[in-house]
Amino acid sequence: MNKEVEQKLIDAARELFYEKGFSGTTVRDIAGKAGVNLALLHYYFRTKDKIFEIVFQEALSLLFGKLNKALISDKSLFEKIEMMVEGYVSMGMKYPQLPSFVMHELSVNTDLMLSIINSHKDKSTLNSNFELFYLELETAIANGLIKKINPSDICTDIQSLSLYPFIARNCLLHSIYSDKRSYNRMLKERVKHITETIVNNIKL
Repeated sequence: MNKEVEQKLIDAARELFYEKGFSGTTVRDIAGKAGVNLALLHYYFRTKDKIFEIVFQEALSLLFGKLNKALISDKSLFEKIEMMVEGYVSMGMKYPQLPSFVMHELSVNTDLMLSIINSHKDKSTLNSNFELFYLELETAIANGLIKKINPSDICTDIQSLSLYPFIARNCLLHSIYSDKRSYNRMLKERVKHITETIVNNIKL
């Protein structure tokens, strides 16, 4: 298998899937954007589902790797929160269209998306590490270190505050930030801002 051709197809598929979604992208679109014969695409990946899975698994590997690193670290609870925020934000900065793409596809191709997510090689490890993180939060609550709060709410805050600027990029650029420079400056400061917001909200 020619790795250069394979990567061209994956790069083209990623760009098209993120822009047009799974249903809006055809194998002919991918082959054309990659400058590759359609028959060659079928030779490498056989179906659109297969190349879609490869593209999405690639993004999941980046995110799951960062989250697992944060969750199993020997850092303090608040430092782990910061590392989780950094994981989401850095993924968004690497693939700005990915958060919107995932939200859309989860609503229209739920079964396919969940199948890919749940089959990822790091998913079970991530689930186990989140369980330990929840226990750490509950212990901190019991010891009077943080306010009594549902651990799921904290994780929801981390995820939503981190990913919203990417999902709402166009809206923010037309309503709050006057240009891309100010928007990008906000993104660079986002990890610190979100971490301080969450930590100040939960600590006693």
